[in-house]
Amino acid sequence: MATTTKRASVRSISMSLNPNSPKKQNLDIINRLVALTVGRAGCDGCGRIAFIDVHFLGDPDPEAEKLGAISVDINAR
Repeated sequence: MATTTKRASVRSISMSLNPNSPKKQNLDIINRLVALTVGRAGCDGCGRIAFIDVHFLGDPDPEAEKLGAISVDINAR
């Protein structure tokens, strides 16, 4: 179900992509998702983006996968 929020009240938007469909995560799809997000947050012309944060998920190790993990996000210095 899609939700509609007034643009002036949108503070941030997060979007998770299906880690099991990496072939559908090409540059064209990413550009379209960014455009969709910017259109919800600000004006269609400028969007007023202040911060973009991209996280990459990796495959879990075999032991974690056996327990039901489908992806892993490791933060390192």
